[in-house]
Amino acid sequence: MTTKNLPRRSVLSAVLTALLGLAIGGLSGCASLLNDDSQELNVRVMCTGRAVPAYCRAENTKGSWAFNAPGTVVVAGDNRGLSITCKTQFSAPLTVTAPALPSWEMAGNVLAGGLIGGAVDLYNKKGLRYPENIDISHSLCK
Repeated sequence: MTTKNLPRRSVLSAVLTALLGLAIGGLSGCASLLNDDSQELNVRVMCTGRAVPAYCRAENTKGSWAFNAPGTVVVAGDNRGLSITCKTQFSAPLTVTAPALPSWEMAGNVLAGGLIGGAVDLYNKKGLRYPENIDISHSLCK
């Protein structure tokens, strides 16, 4: 069958449908393509509104990273929470857990690419990200 026999609307509709399908397919796994395997976090231990020096260790199922706070640490992304333990000079160690939250890329992917794209992002452990700024309030300072 040639395009001469088809109405122009049908051809245009078919072309637009094909382009839409390609766009949605291309966006599937968007967070997997855009997000890196690692993430930089800014961590501070707060005492009466001020950051205090602390020695910290961040851990998830991908590894463990030692660093000094206030400061930054680069951690491997994971779908599970990130445990951060900090010790100040005058206190016992304090442990908090930073949750892995859906990234903007993953949210857009679920809207554009549906559940398959979201599932790919979760499987690749790139759809969830930790908060970029983590302030730990020390309980002894309240």
